[in-house]
Amino acid sequence: MWWPLAVLFLLAGCGTDVVPPQVAPTPLRRLSDTEYRYALHDLFPDLTIQTPPLPGESSPTGFDNDIASQSPSDVRIARYETIANLYAAASTADDAALRRLTGCSEWSTPTLAASCSSAAIRRFGARIYRRPLSTEEHDSLAQRFTRWTTELDFQGAMQLTVSTMLQAPQFLYRTEPVGDGVLQEPVEPYAMASRLSFFLWSSIPDDELLAAAAAGKLATEQGVRSQAGRMLDDPRALRLVWEFHRQWLALDHILFNEHEVRTADIDAQWTTATQRSALLESQRFVERSFRAVGTFGDLLTSRHAVVDDEMARVYGATPGETELDHRAGILTRTAFLAGFSHRGATSPPIRGNAILVRLLCQLPTTPPPDADLSMPVATPGDGPKTNRMLFEERTSAPACQGCHQALNGFGFGFENYSASGAYITEQAGLPIDASGQLLFTDVNGPFANAIELSSELARSETVMECAARRWVQFALGRMPVGRESSLAGAIASGFVESRGDFRALFTDIVTSPLFRTRKVSREVPR
Repeated sequence: MWWPLAVLFLLAGCGTDVVPPQVAPTPLRRLSDTEYRYALHDLFPDLTIQTPPLPGESSPTGFDNDIASQSPSDVRIARYETIANLYAAASTADDAALRRLTGCSEWSTPTLAASCSSAAIRRFGARIYRRPLSTEEHDSLAQRFTRWTTELDFQGAMQLTVSTMLQAPQFLYRTEPVGDGVLQEPVEPYAMASRLSFFLWSSIPDDELLAAAAAGKLATEQGVRSQAGRMLDDPRALRLVWEFHRQWLALDHILFNEHEVRTADIDAQWTTATQRSALLESQRFVERSFRAVGTFGDLLTSRHAVVDDEMARVYGATPGETELDHRAGILTRTAFLAGFSHRGATSPPIRGNAILVRLLCQLPTTPPPDADLSMPVATPGDGPKTNRMLFEERTSAPACQGCHQALNGFGFGFENYSASGAYITEQAGLPIDASGQLLFTDVNGPFANAIELSSELARSETVMECAARRWVQFALGRMPVGRESSLAGAIASGFVESRGDFRALFTDIVTSPLFRTRKVSREVPR
């Protein structure tokens, strides 16, 4: 039976036979590169800065906000300094920029300059630090500002102050107390505001969310629910759905160098515009699916698309808003199909493994050391063969079937799509067989093609539970551990119960004890 989260939370705290839910400690979290870029955009919405690239994120989970992969480096710290200086210089470039930044109209005397800088540090610092500055933090910055004013001028001092705040740990990290005790307590209000904003917007809290924290409105489930509803109505919520699906389904793999070097002689459908165009098409589709329908099923079955000239060519469609033929949902779009293909050739095991790992939460399949991983080709004199026939021959040995029964079973369903995602019906003059077999789900059975496969995946409770658990992981920046699993399970059950309602899922996550409480260092009273 699925229990509402509020009831589960209450039951867990009463009675001697009920084990209370225990949340794990909250490690120190650095802003992911995605969160860092969005935070700078929201702090300086009028600025467009060409910044140097940050070192790539490398996460075993696929999510760039994974706590375990957020180690600092000398290169990253140096890039943070460069980027901070660029934004500081642009935001203080002239008197008009200084007025926008500080909210002051005059700073011509030492008294006016001190008053203006103090107010600006408090106001702008609260946005950067995502909470009111402490007296010590304010005074330290104010004293530096005064010293810099005597050495430079008001403009130079303000530039250095902004740069200093943008390099501060209070901006670059999400700091929350970390305990090793056995108790848990509500998350501190401003930390809760940051949890909400970085999950739902991939960025910093706005003034209204900080005001709600100051007023104590984030201390109650209803207060959190109210703010979540407001934030999900905001256009910034589109970042949430796109960033999750981009990372969960590895849609940006299409931008990897392997795909940049495709040429027309390798893949006649591929051009220099295909990569970016395909990723943009998937982004538009994901965002529209959330806004217009808001269900998991639509994400996997909708034929709706907005295509530019390049994707219209690949899809054989009319540019603009359209309904696509021979496609259903995100798995039949070029970003996914090409990202899990070789240059100019499809690989059913690679595509099948993507489904198993990402939609069914199965462990990735590692080939044995002696496996032949080259693309199979027809032997001269054997006659024409489709790609499927070649892979079936390569993986027909009993030792291979233990893995390839599932890998091929899913992967063959996408054989109607070339390595560039174009729809095809034959290879080597032979008709393509795109039938396959669903395994490891509650809807196991045969399917005829990728459209039927997507439809079955869309109605599978196994798939919806997997997706919900990945959403929880994305919200926490880590996998749930220990007794947290029961809370994550309740969220997943709620997602199935709602038939894949995304807004209900996001609300369940942010109102769950997993999200609203933290472990504290305190002994249990005896």
